Amino acid sequence: MERESARHTREALLGVGMLLLSALLFAGTTVFVKLSAETAGISGRTAAFARFLFGFAIVTAYAAIGRKSIRPKAPGMVALRVLTNTMAVVLFFSGLELTTVTHANMLNMTYPVFVFAVAPILNRESTPGVYYLFLTMTLVGIWLVLSPADGLGFAGANAGDLLALASAGAAAVAISALREARKYDSSFLILFHLFLFGTIASFFVMLPGFSMPPAHAALPLAGVAACAFGGQVSLTVGYRYISAAGGAIVSAARIVFAAVLGTLIFADPLGWKTLLGGAFILASLFGVSGLFQRVRAWLATRDVVS
Repeated sequence: MERESARHTREALLGVGMLLLSALLFAGTTVFVKLSAETAGISGRTAAFARFLFGFAIVTAYAAIGRKSIRPKAPGMVALRVLTNTMAVVLFFSGLELTTVTHANMLNMTYPVFVFAVAPILNRESTPGVYYLFLTMTLVGIWLVLSPADGLGFAGANAGDLLALASAGAAAVAISALREARKYDSSFLILFHLFLFGTIASFFVMLPGFSMPPAHAALPLAGVAACAFGGQVSLTVGYRYISAAGGAIVSAARIVFAAVLGTLIFADPLGWKTLLGGAFILASLFGVSGLFQRVRAWLATRDVVS
């Protein structure tokens, strides 16, 4: 019994550690996207192409060595996952050109709250009424983050913030499509088609106004590709040892990592609206993950014991 308990503890710690690593790597990806834009004039569309191309090279080599099948059993859901995920990445990276690392990550990380709006349609899952409270909290957080410093309206909202928010909407559809596609197809198959389509689509998206990146852009673009791929791998491994709800809580650490990195590297301003908006968004993510319910249940057991 003790050995089994120790094993579960080690696995839980491994799951938390891997998801924290993925959150840090995804935050690092946004830092490299921003660096490539500021130091070498590389567009977010070009950075997205580098990300997809690197991933496609890796999964293609793996498919060739392992002779993996790449024919999907649920082509419709795989296609929806691939299309919306590609849109989310291109929108997010493009938004990073125009806004801060902190804002972009905060707004992109609202996607879990919007998943429940899509789930009844794609996943045929009912939505608990309390989730609408969390949606309201998210909307308040978004309003605070988007609202310009000198006013309360959205007329002067940053275009990059709006693109990052749009990426969250696309990501919400992509996550719901992934949940359906995984019922029939493997993670590898879905990743293969994601990187294949993403490489092709982002290539054509980046062509307007494209110019060959300078030599010194190689390092930040390599950072984008390596961090994004490493984040995806560590995320996949981590979810083997932790629940979806627990994973959602740990993954929300990306907001904190991004705020710290953005402040240290780019001197991102952290006004009261950004901080309060981030607090609302984090609270809503914790609510959707079920953290509050589990805390109440734990407190109830403590009352019974005492």
